[in-house]
Amino acid sequence: MIPLPRLHPQAEAEFLDAVAYYEAAENGLGDRFDAAVARAVQDIADRPNAWPKFPGWGRLPLVRSRKVSIFPYRVVYVVHESELVILAIAHQHRHPGYWKHRLDR
Repeated sequence: MIPLPRLHPQAEAEFLDAVAYYEAAENGLGDRFDAAVARAVQDIADRPNAWPKFPGWGRLPLVRSRKVSIFPYRVVYVVHESELVILAIAHQHRHPGYWKHRLDR
């Protein structure tokens, strides 16, 4: 069994920035974003191999992603041996693959 995911520090920072952005836009929206991301992360933790590989990804380690409901974000992750690492909480309109360097850390 794979333990709960570990958030890459940059993924955590971008998540917190997105929560703050949504909360500033509308009271309570940051909380809804937080809950939607938490559901996506729990789905990943429950079934890490169920989600598709990241579009265009053709090498190892296999990077997968899970869409966040309602919001234009994806949780991008990799399973390293027995560790699940969230590489990015990526806005879908941001440059794809901007997080690739995080695989090395």
